[in-house]
Amino acid sequence: MKQYIYAIVDTAEERGLGMRGIGDADDEVSIVCFNDMGAVVSPTLTEEFPVNRKNTLTHQKIMEEVFREYTVLPVKFGTVGDDISTIREKVLKAERIKIRDHLDFLKGKSELGLKIFFVHPESIFTQILEENPQIKRLRDRLNSRNGGFQKDRILLGDMVEKALRNKKEELEKKISGFLAGLWVEHRKSKPMSDNMVVNNVYLVLKEAEKQFDQAVEKIDDYFSGQLKMKYIGPVPPSNFVELTVRW
Repeated sequence: MKQYIYAIVDTAEERGLGMRGIGDADDEVSIVCFNDMGAVVSPTLTEEFPVNRKNTLTHQKIMEEVFREYTVLPVKFGTVGDDISTIREKVLKAERIKIRDHLDFLKGKSELGLKIFFVHPESIFTQILEENPQIKRLRDRLNSRNGGFQKDRILLGDMVEKALRNKKEELEKKISGFLAGLWVEHRKSKPMSDNMVVNNVYLVLKEAEKQFDQAVEKIDDYFSGQLKMKYIGPVPPSNFVELTVRW
């Protein structure tokens, strides 16, 4: 029977995990092994899984539960093998050197996510005007002329966008100072809105998680009333290493 693959873990022990798997088979998630590494799998009648909230949350939840006990190498969402024998031969055995390198690198590490937003986004434009007299003069001139020329409105928009970008970069630099030396690697993603200042993930040694938590609390205190945070983790390091299986 086809098997959905969630992750690879560092264990030689095959066992059931007491969780229901993704899709329509509703069978138990288990670990199947080759030598000292195992694939976290569950039977499935489905070959292709749409990327929707239900499926992605199930995939992530199972990885997070397994992560409580093992070093986890995430496998790309939607990966399905023909059967357990194929997974042993074409994944665990055929890719064992690459998998072992990844597992060794990820051992003792976790992923922490930090998203930071302006508390009062409507006030940011006012701050930009106060800090940039040239922008304020152009805005006032356009208002006095019922909007003025289109080229001047475009210029104003470009100037505001640049000022906002500079403000975010300045804030992110200050935020990074609180976290210096507490991560192994980090990934920056583009902010998803004008309201978002930081959209980063960090690969952190598990022994440093408490220090990282304390640093995030200091950021929250320092920018109280100005910025708000969404702090996620620890979770499996999907943003740093993910195994893509090519059958």
